[in-house]
Amino acid sequence: MRNSTRSSTRPAVRWALALLCAGLAAASWAEPASAADNTLVSSTPAANSSIDTFAGPITLVFAAPVGPSPQVTMTCGDPGVQQSLAEPILLADQVTVSVEMLTPAPAGTCTVGWRVTDTSLQPAGSNSFAFAVINETAVTVVTTTTTIAGTTAESAPSTTVAAVPITTQTPSTTESNGGSSGPLGLFRLLSNLGLAMLFGALVVIAIAWPEGVEYILTVRHLRTAWGLAVAGSYLYAAALAADQSGGSLGGSLIPTGWGDLLDTTSGKAALLRMVFVLASIYVVMRPERTIDPATQLAALVPPGLAVVTLAFSREEFGLIEYAAGAVHAVAMAVWIGGLILLTRVVLAGPGEEDLVHAVRGFARISTPALWATVASGAVLLFRLDRGQLGSSHGLVLIVKTLLVSIMVFVGVAARQFISQRVARVDAMTAPLATRLRRALGIEALVGIVVLGLTSWLLALTPPGLNASGDSTLDLGAPKEFVNNAMNVDVVLAFSERVGTNDVRIEVVAPPTGLVGLTVNFLPPAGATVPGMTIDPIPLTGPGVAVLEKSDGFTLSASGTWTVQVLVGGVLVSEQQVFVGGDAPVTTESTTA
Repeated sequence: MRNSTRSSTRPAVRWALALLCAGLAAASWAEPASAADNTLVSSTPAANSSIDTFAGPITLVFAAPVGPSPQVTMTCGDPGVQQSLAEPILLADQVTVSVEMLTPAPAGTCTVGWRVTDTSLQPAGSNSFAFAVINETAVTVVTTTTTIAGTTAESAPSTTVAAVPITTQTPSTTESNGGSSGPLGLFRLLSNLGLAMLFGALVVIAIAWPEGVEYILTVRHLRTAWGLAVAGSYLYAAALAADQSGGSLGGSLIPTGWGDLLDTTSGKAALLRMVFVLASIYVVMRPERTIDPATQLAALVPPGLAVVTLAFSREEFGLIEYAAGAVHAVAMAVWIGGLILLTRVVLAGPGEEDLVHAVRGFARISTPALWATVASGAVLLFRLDRGQLGSSHGLVLIVKTLLVSIMVFVGVAARQFISQRVARVDAMTAPLATRLRRALGIEALVGIVVLGLTSWLLALTPPGLNASGDSTLDLGAPKEFVNNAMNVDVVLAFSERVGTNDVRIEVVAPPTGLVGLTVNFLPPAGATVPGMTIDPIPLTGPGVAVLEKSDGFTLSASGTWTVQVLVGGVLVSEQQVFVGGDAPVTTESTTA
């Protein structure tokens, strides 16, 4: 290797300011335009209709979006007797209002009155319509008895439990609600790559190549890596702040708007990464501090801690995942960062004996780093996916695993070549440097692709994770309940076993305005065990709610259960799910 020596505008401004002030004054004095009255398009029951019996719900469909808290009343008979109604619910489409009746309507003429506002909370009209009920609504309760798992149970009404909200953040099926998911992944990749280049190079220099600090090419490489890490980490923090606040990326480029990062683990990690990367200027400007025993610790700790923060990019991780992630990040940085240093600097051309020592030293360092990366990755694979590789996260992980296998194959072959051939030479010849650079370059290139896939994986939800912050929930495969007409997308997973179950409910859509989310579990046909209803579910937009076994969610019979997701009393979708397990469930005999 060779050393490189290488005021006439003031009147116009005043006029513009005067016009602006005049416009603001006119706007402030102008009377607000009155909102046009909304119109009822259809209803259930229909206006002026006659129906045999009616027990609800009342459904009103309006022509324009309705504001929150619509008012609905109902009177029946002559004189009109006020009927008991539940609280009106505005559905996700913003134009449909649904009201449950607490008691069936009596025979006679009934009048429904309504009053609504617009989305700006301005009055948007009121009106009423009438319909006729011909007969009284009879209430019939049927009781049957059957034997299940050796015990006798009678039919019982559904048991209702309430889901506990775990998080109201954007669901992990997508990384952003502010449109920054693409830049967020790109900036994370740049940050990770810069940190790996910087830390891996410093470790190789400190352990195996102290002569490297004397090369101008090494100094340039370190400064390039540091610049990439600073730029990538800064843009990543800005994109993450925009993602968490729902703002734009441009508006989050100023650090004063990063306050929301302190509310999440990944946000705090991004801020600490920025601090540690900036502190690494201490060694970047004076690389010889890496090999000086008096300053070596201070030189290596800041970039090392910056690499460790990569493990804290998920909110759902537990202690095991964070520990495995930290080992994975450090080992990966040493492996890939050292490879890039060798291909870009050490093997840039022929040189003296110190280049040979650098290659041999890297082989000694990279072998344990390689296996540490593989072992910690296997731990994360088991903890995050739990064998369910059919998910989006699992499929990307399969591709990443294949590429890592290629890296391991090339790396092991290269280490064997180094131990057999490079160990017998005293200088780095041009043919040897070219041969090594080609092999290690392929390994490094695949490593960069793996870093890109890692950034992509962080935008996807591993099946083994849940919103409670660890991986302890006993859940079956997720089921997706979608209704495109209602713009509702809900993902549900539960234990699928007889007895107490864990349940996880994730709302993917709509972004806002979800009211009255309910999940019904209807027992198998012929079974007389009680069903289960999860209500209320306190989610009005993207987020997660969870029930643990200790909350008492119990499925009392094996067989095919019908799972229904409803919004405001309207069915979104339903699926048939088999609940297994042959443990007897003891249920008290009840009479409906």
